[in-house]
Amino acid sequence: MNYYACCLICIFLFSKVLIAQDSALEKSISVSGNVQLTNNGIAPVPIFALGKPAIIGSAIIRRKRFYFNSELYFGLNAKPWTINSRFGFFIIDNAKWSINLASNLSLFFLQRDPKLNNNEEFQLQRYWANELNGVCKVTGNQSFQFQYWHTVDLDKLGIRREEFVNLVYAFDNVEVLKNFILGIRPSLFYLYDEKALEGVFVAQSTSFQRRNWKVNFFIQTALPVYVTPKNKFIWNAGLNIPF
Repeated sequence: MNYYACCLICIFLFSKVLIAQDSALEKSISVSGNVQLTNNGIAPVPIFALGKPAIIGSAIIRRKRFYFNSELYFGLNAKPWTINSRFGFFIIDNAKWSINLASNLSLFFLQRDPKLNNNEEFQLQRYWANELNGVCKVTGNQSFQFQYWHTVDLDKLGIRREEFVNLVYAFDNVEVLKNFILGIRPSLFYLYDEKALEGVFVAQSTSFQRRNWKVNFFIQTALPVYVTPKNKFIWNAGLNIPF
């Protein structure tokens, strides 16, 4: 049995034990998600981008502590960029703290020149990530968030190992001019890509929405602070439609 199948089985068995210990959790299945129209298509690790307009869709299905998250990244030409399939469970989930463990099978479609590669336009690279994600509620609309992702290459085609540590302080649902809502999420993250890149970045994500409207406008930026080799400033903007 391969590595990522064992991880899925362990997560499933552990989540069954945790669910049995908490009868207060809601029994119904919840579904939520969003669709984004962007000019640059930034990935969850915000130094990677498609470099052109993209459509990004995300959906989360949750029952008790267990959840599944699917993320689809496509160019406007309908050609794939990244597909993430994340399985996880919440260790803690209360009014103050939310901490979950997850495993993610990520499919990355590296675009190549078909004239040089036997008419094959894409090279599929498969990655497997184990994640620790958490949120600590500070006040009604402020929270401290953290992520640690350990990723390995399954096909020996791309980056062999990646370490991603992200710290975020979020200001959500901030009222502006009575009729508008602002969200600001400054962050500091460390990224290590084996034999490719290592360094510290500062980033932010800001959203702006008219009250009672579903659609919001957002802008993301990521700036290298100390990175080897040097990396460029990256930004992304677009519309976000939650459901």
